[in-house]
Amino acid sequence: MKNMLRSTSIVFACVLVITGCNSGGSAKNDTANNGNNGNVSTAAPLVPVDGEAYVQKGPFQNGATVLVEELEDDGSLTGQTWSTTTGPDGKISFQGMGWEGLAMVTVEGYYFNEITGTYSSAPFTLRAVMPVTESDRVGNVNLFTHIIARYVEYWLPDGYSYDELREYADGFLAEWFGLLTPPEHLNLVDSIDANTDRDSYILLLYSAAMASLELTQTELDQLADEFAQYDAGYYADWPPGPGRTVLLELFEEVQENEASLITQARETLNQEFGRVIDVTDVGVNRVAGTICIYAGVLCENGTLQNLPIQAEIPLDVPVNVLHSGSYGFLTYFTDNGQNVNLFFSQQPGSTSIRSKSGTVSDFIEIMVRPLRGNDRYNLRFASTLDKMIESVRMFRLSDGIPDDPYPLVVGENEVQVGVVWGTDKNTDSYYQLVAGPGRYRFSVSGFACGGALPPVSIRGYQWDWDIRDGLPEAQNGTNPFDNSAPVFTENDPGCFVQFELENDTHPNRLYVKVEAVGLRDSNINTNRAVSIDYTIQVDRL
Repeated sequence: MKNMLRSTSIVFACVLVITGCNSGGSAKNDTANNGNNGNVSTAAPLVPVDGEAYVQKGPFQNGATVLVEELEDDGSLTGQTWSTTTGPDGKISFQGMGWEGLAMVTVEGYYFNEITGTYSSAPFTLRAVMPVTESDRVGNVNLFTHIIARYVEYWLPDGYSYDELREYADGFLAEWFGLLTPPEHLNLVDSIDANTDRDSYILLLYSAAMASLELTQTELDQLADEFAQYDAGYYADWPPGPGRTVLLELFEEVQENEASLITQARETLNQEFGRVIDVTDVGVNRVAGTICIYAGVLCENGTLQNLPIQAEIPLDVPVNVLHSGSYGFLTYFTDNGQNVNLFFSQQPGSTSIRSKSGTVSDFIEIMVRPLRGNDRYNLRFASTLDKMIESVRMFRLSDGIPDDPYPLVVGENEVQVGVVWGTDKNTDSYYQLVAGPGRYRFSVSGFACGGALPPVSIRGYQWDWDIRDGLPEAQNGTNPFDNSAPVFTENDPGCFVQFELENDTHPNRLYVKVEAVGLRDSNINTNRAVSIDYTIQVDRL
């Protein structure tokens, strides 16, 4: 790990500020095996309870051993320990522990296999490093927390704090899978809310893939070890090894069999426990950064290099778009782009959304908008001659679309808006604050100013619905930007603007639109991929 802290630009935050981080409470419904088809939960979800958590690979069987070991700041053991066993559905109760603090929680026992619909034939171990207490919410234990536990354990002795390491590790998982929710808040059987269910879907997908591949404890631990040792490939190259092999096997399994894995896992969980998380509109494995590079998928912040194009044989590069908005694609060749045609489409061979032919220049650049996030696309290179792509990268130019705005979190948000104007304009960015009810101050700054025209115009909206959580039937097809009046408007903000929005009763109801005005450049060809960076600081009042 580098000695200086990374300034994380990944959008990651605990979006569950108004919900429980886990579920706890009553035992499993005795009538779970009722033939439900897996699409509707038949047992009431467990109510979050302070001092309780769940261990889920699938859920662990009653009686799994739980060892809680208190940690010093450097990761060494204080000698303070406590043990218990799991209850129904893998529930862990920390009541009676008698102390609280940062701890390594280790659970060993038999887990419910989401693919076979039976409990494992051998015990399995999952871990988490987290604050434990009897009087507040405690995080769950799962595959992702197991990976993070090894990372924290590996680096704490080097002087990093737990909070610093969690920022790193959570950011790496966000880069890999697009998670917006801390892993310990995810739940495979109880729907929490649309945002959490969206990320619990990813946990379920990879848990099911691990079961399908029959991966062992040793293989999972090898993945966790290499994740820690090589910083998930972020700071240094992740060389070939057994852990990286496991990661790519999982990735390949979910790429090829996502629908069947999710269907099978939800059916078996619902049959055993009487409920399962709702299926959210995912439709694609959300991956980014490191895992993209190793798996040959083009993602934001993940440059692919040294890709050969054979004459008369098209090269298809899968593209993963995490957030809706407009995107730029920049390809460099070792010589020039002559005889190369580029096609951007929904899938290989389908009608192109944007195309461009190469020239004597050594690069091809295109801008594509609007693209819907959480979806997969394809970038095809066709050439009459053998060519070598030196590098191809993808970068976001504007944020969000009206019915899928980009998520803002409390704190500083690094964002952007495009500057190309015309038929394919990318000059509008759309945002939704993902936070609990309350009054918030928005401070927008960092764009160029001082020209003849105001740089941007800004609108703030207090809409009655959370567009991410599904709309009432009467509101289907609407969005806050086109179907409501702004409560704040600033057409000439100068170099900085600050305003406040409020909803005291419901979360995720505040929206912002930023439109480039003076930043526009009508002379820029629509194939150019140009944007302006700025920041939106959000503070709760």
